[in-house]
Amino acid sequence: MTKKARQDLLKISEMAEKADVLVSTIRYYTDIGLLKAAMTTEGGHRLYEEAPTMDRLVKIKRMVAKGMTLPEIQGHIEQEMTTKKILVVDDEPEIVDFIRDLLVDKFPHQIESAHDGFTAGRLIHSMGPDLVILDLLLPGIDGFQVCHMIREDEETKNAKILAVTGYDSADIRKKILESGADDYCGKPLDYQQTLDKITKLLGVTVKGPVKKPIVD
Repeated sequence: MTKKARQDLLKISEMAEKADVLVSTIRYYTDIGLLKAAMTTEGGHRLYEEAPTMDRLVKIKRMVAKGMTLPEIQGHIEQEMTTKKILVVDDEPEIVDFIRDLLVDKFPHQIESAHDGFTAGRLIHSMGPDLVILDLLLPGIDGFQVCHMIREDEETKNAKILAVTGYDSADIRKKILESGADDYCGKPLDYQQTLDKITKLLGVTVKGPVKKPIVD
């Protein structure tokens, strides 16, 4: 690991301060496998990546608040490591069906859906999705506002966002990315393109191309 990369990592005391927890908590969670150090120095000091460690600690705090035991939390996190949680926010049921059909048997995943901004906000917090597939035109609140909401909340800011729009122009694309989305798809959705973007954002791979027609 390069010196620069090492400087980007946090010592256990710095990580504890950032997360507002005890150093002993970070150490114990690491010992039992709930947290993972990015590297250990020659002197035996653990160093941590801030974003993924904070994300994991937020999830652990949420589960502790629900009364879950450490063994239950460990089991839940082990399952989370292989199962990707995806929230589809779109008021068109056929888009939700499209995503379900697209991802069936591709990789372990859980899909939930919301048809308006209010329900999306509730599910984002209760579900803790790895990826939000977000239509930008929603009843009651537009998708740009939802993007800002996700990015400004400590518990959700690390979720990936794939925006979906029927108005694919240079100005809209610029606004989408400035609002916090990681990528976007224009409607009508294409199976292969959409699958490629989803798997890239989630860091997963699938075997073989998908050859199906575009869907409005």
